[in-house]
Amino acid sequence: MPAELGVECRLNEPISRHTTMGVGGPAPWFLLPRDAASLAGLVHELSSAAIAFRVLGAGSNLIVADEGLRTPVISTEKLAPDLSRAAGRVRAGAGMLLPRLVRELAALGLSGLEFAEGIPGSVGGGLRMNAGAGGRWLGDLVREVVCVTPRGALESRATTKADFGYRRSFIRAEQLVVVEAVFEGAPDDPDSIRARMSDSRAYRLATQPLSERSSGCVFKNPEGGSAGAILEGLGLKGLSVGGAVLSDRHANFIVNRGATAADVLRLAERVRDEVLRRAGVALEFEVVVWRDEA
Repeated sequence: MPAELGVECRLNEPISRHTTMGVGGPAPWFLLPRDAASLAGLVHELSSAAIAFRVLGAGSNLIVADEGLRTPVISTEKLAPDLSRAAGRVRAGAGMLLPRLVRELAALGLSGLEFAEGIPGSVGGGLRMNAGAGGRWLGDLVREVVCVTPRGALESRATTKADFGYRRSFIRAEQLVVVEAVFEGAPDDPDSIRARMSDSRAYRLATQPLSERSSGCVFKNPEGGSAGAILEGLGLKGLSVGGAVLSDRHANFIVNRGATAADVLRLAERVRDEVLRRAGVALEFEVVVWRDEA
């Protein structure tokens, strides 16, 4: 089926090669559609055959179990055509990495996305979780999303800020697969934009363990608070299980120093238990965990 649709298929592909944490077992079929038509056709065929599947962006907010998966994985990495621009707006493919999108906008003299400098995600994955920093979010700038429905239909939807919230989006709620999105920037001097990008990059380098493998922030911020501040206040930095370590630079990051996925998940659960016991706060995962039930 994938070959008939023009979709590359890799068998028993280790997902550890495709996540920023660098852990996780294989997927039986790793599928790489090249455009909207092949993606829609693939989703339609899988849905018609009642075959469950998962969708992978840049793998920056994901932990995959060591034993791997029983479901196919659709990767959007090839859905990254060159940026197109029209009247202050740009159209970017789901597979385009956010750092590239930020640089492309700066070169075009369009501001608003500087906060995303250094976020190691893709357009599709970033929109699904409404990635952001410093109180700014991708959902603030997106104006249209082209997506594939769970039944394989191709749709285009105009969007507003109401379609997005803290770590949520209509894309995730409706289980859509992003094909491309239109972002709107504000005209500005490219050098001024790059200066703000540099400030954002410097802040990340100073406060986050960017030189080590991680999945980004592990826990969502509780209402009115900061998960990282809670963990640091409890003295949990440096806590470890196997090769998984709670970063001493940012307490809401687990870094991989020879870890397995099991190490990472055991450490995350231990941290959650400690916070609930000692601070009375029930932290929720921000990272997505892929594992099949036994």
